[in-house]
Amino acid sequence: MRCDIVIPVWNKKELTQNCIESIIRNTHHPYRIIVIDNASGLDTARYLDKLERDRGLDFLLIRNSENLGFTRAVNQGIEATEAEFICVLNNDTIVTDNWLKEMITIAGLKDNIGIVNPNSNTLGCSPPGNSIDVIETYAKGFLKDKGEYTELGAAIGFCFLTKRALINKIGGLDEIFSPGYFDDTDYSLRAAQAGYKSVCALGSYVYHTEHASFRDKELEKIFKENKEKFYQRHGRPKRVLYIVSRYSENYSRVIKKDAYDLARKANWVWIFTKKSLPVLNVPEHGNIRVFSYSPLFFNLKVIIRVLWRQKKKFNQICVSSPGLKIILEILSFAHRAKILMSTKSFCRCQAIKKIS
Repeated sequence: MRCDIVIPVWNKKELTQNCIESIIRNTHHPYRIIVIDNASGLDTARYLDKLERDRGLDFLLIRNSENLGFTRAVNQGIEATEAEFICVLNNDTIVTDNWLKEMITIAGLKDNIGIVNPNSNTLGCSPPGNSIDVIETYAKGFLKDKGEYTELGAAIGFCFLTKRALINKIGGLDEIFSPGYFDDTDYSLRAAQAGYKSVCALGSYVYHTEHASFRDKELEKIFKENKEKFYQRHGRPKRVLYIVSRYSENYSRVIKKDAYDLARKANWVWIFTKKSLPVLNVPEHGNIRVFSYSPLFFNLKVIIRVLWRQKKKFNQICVSSPGLKIILEILSFAHRAKILMSTKSFCRCQAIKKIS
């Protein structure tokens, strides 16, 4: 089953060349490259013409007379393919050995896996340099994780694989977010509403030279405008903290379900727990983070962590200790989070009802 690789291009000839050469060098699954040229300058246009004439390369070039932006270009590529798998790839990326085959393998593990990201510096795994040799050597360390994946709240659009079945159900990117930003997150949440998950293939690695697709002066304006559009449609993602200072089987079961339900809606969940308590075994998810602390001065440690956050503060903090609840309420002027007290059944911490 061939995969069509859709690459929007607007100038950046050197980056584009490095990207395509890395595809040729490191892709071991049948593929076709579809480039949508958003009215690039002469240097990049000549390079793309040369690729189109290369009889050894399965290559389709779509040319626009003006720059239609990333989102529209992606949709042009999707409209031009009937392949079983479609990979949307930024031209400022370097793919590494077995990247695509591994993403396709992960996509095939379950019918409800709809979107697959590779591992990347964009997801926090940065090589010790940005030369191609360093990147490809660093990426070999991820091959040991073949067949493994972590669920994500939303995929990131620098490189994502999607299935024909999902495209048939929800279509392509929403062009209300053109020329780019938040189109990928919106697509992921629309996929989730249709019953599909977004995941990261841990054994696949793609390096991303971030923000090379837009001019610097455009970044802030585009980002702010599309963020507001996204919030109007989906609401603002919330940051919820659970402070677990006691344990019961029911308590554990409910917190795990609550955390997972929140994370699947692209909210962020932190769990602070004591090392002396049984392990919670929360579902593996990119939007859930668990931190264990020594029981000694546990309350003091978690209070410091709460107050230390200057940016991206918690919206809600769910606690099981009445004393800790009182202290955090007194300190609410500093952290500004809503403090919720759990009951024996943990009350689902009211988090799902209040956030969804």
